[in-house]
Amino acid sequence: MTPEMHLKCQDGHIMSSVEFASYGTPKGSCQKFSRGNCHASNSSSACQGKNSCNIAISNALFGDPCRGVIKTLAVEARCISSSNSGYSHY
Repeated sequence: MTPEMHLKCQDGHIMSSVEFASYGTPKGSCQKFSRGNCHASNSSSACQGKNSCNIAISNALFGDPCRGVIKTLAVEARCISSSNSGYSHY
């Protein structure tokens, strides 16, 4: 079974953009992510406009930016009120 990342905004909010996405060896944590030495930036806009979505974490989707290295996926999406009255980071 392919692992997945689940992204979800709070109720009444939708994802407006992807602020950061890296598959490989990203560093940091929310609002302080940075690219690692191994990086594939194939981020999908499939989550935009949705309250939640799942992203498969696999070389098949992102490619293999560094063979033989254990990879992780880091994503920071911006959520805005579905009535466009503000935003929150998650």
